[in-house]
Amino acid sequence: MSKKLTPLILLLAMNLRLAVTAIPPLFGIIQQHLHITNTTTALLVTLPLICFAIGALAAPRLIRQLGIGPLLLLTTGTLVIANIGRPINRLTLIGGTILIGGAIALLNILIPTLIAATTPSRVTQMTSYYSLTMNLIAAIGTAIILPLATVWGWTTAMQLLGLPAGFALLVSVFYRHALPTQSRVTSTTNVHWKLDRSTTLLALFMGCQSLIFYTLTTWLPTIYQAFGASAAEAGTLLSVFQLVGIPAALVLTYRWHFQRLLPLILLGYLVGLTCLLWRGWGHWLSAIILGFTCSLVFTLALNLIATSSRQVTVVAQRSAIAQSCGYLLAAVGPLLLGQLNHIFASWQPGLFLIGGLMILTVSIGYALVTTTHQQ
Repeated sequence: MSKKLTPLILLLAMNLRLAVTAIPPLFGIIQQHLHITNTTTALLVTLPLICFAIGALAAPRLIRQLGIGPLLLLTTGTLVIANIGRPINRLTLIGGTILIGGAIALLNILIPTLIAATTPSRVTQMTSYYSLTMNLIAAIGTAIILPLATVWGWTTAMQLLGLPAGFALLVSVFYRHALPTQSRVTSTTNVHWKLDRSTTLLALFMGCQSLIFYTLTTWLPTIYQAFGASAAEAGTLLSVFQLVGIPAALVLTYRWHFQRLLPLILLGYLVGLTCLLWRGWGHWLSAIILGFTCSLVFTLALNLIATSSRQVTVVAQRSAIAQSCGYLLAAVGPLLLGQLNHIFASWQPGLFLIGGLMILTVSIGYALVTTTHQQ
């Protein structure tokens, strides 16, 4: 059963970031055609993050009540419809974004649950596969969406982001009898809530690094253009930002001590942010360094959650709380940076704020590692 469901898991993984992170290169075109502000365009990333936070808490109960199969059909079908209808007008732009965020929020929990229920002996391997697929497809989508918009129009380009969901829907129907029943997933989704120091620090660490990543993902193309890059180059730079993060997880396979890794993360954060201010090669260096660093700190956060306890139920609880609180914090970033740019007519104040958050993230990381070692 495990190998049979691998194509489905990978198809589902293609949808976890694509419809959210591939949109920022189109911000300028969307604003021009629909006459919306920076704050409204920021909602195209912020609203899904809020949905992710709610979904992290709601998904376990929905999985127990409906089962994995029906929920997969519901989420993939919703993604297809929402992607097709989203670019019609300003109302569908927001409504479709909310539906997409809700569907992806459920998939964020569904995919690990599906892996745990069907491939218990290959959890690490399958998690690596779906993480790699998620990042790769998001990077490709970001790179090609602007050329597609130039050739076929921005509405068609946005609608094509629903293709992976369409394929996943068809495969979900084909494999519906091979999916686990409700009784087999109850134990993996039955979470008891308890907030302690480790859980709080994990939530703050996950939240701060998510805030930095999604804020940069939202506004990097616009910032690059403000600092002299063309629209096409800005889209390519965002694709590089996502693509270089793929091998970051390999760093943790070399038995790095987490506490020794944190200074390198801080260095990568601040050097990448500084390079952002330089035109030409500085932009490319910033995309490479920031992309790798953001992916590395995300992988570190997942590892800290996974190793925070020897009890599976405790890890599940901490993971759900950390994701929920993390995405709520992350949702503030894109709106805040867009508003700061509107107030000051400059990106520098917002970038200084991001730099401060980077320092705060690493400081929380130190406290988290120290707490983990004391337990």
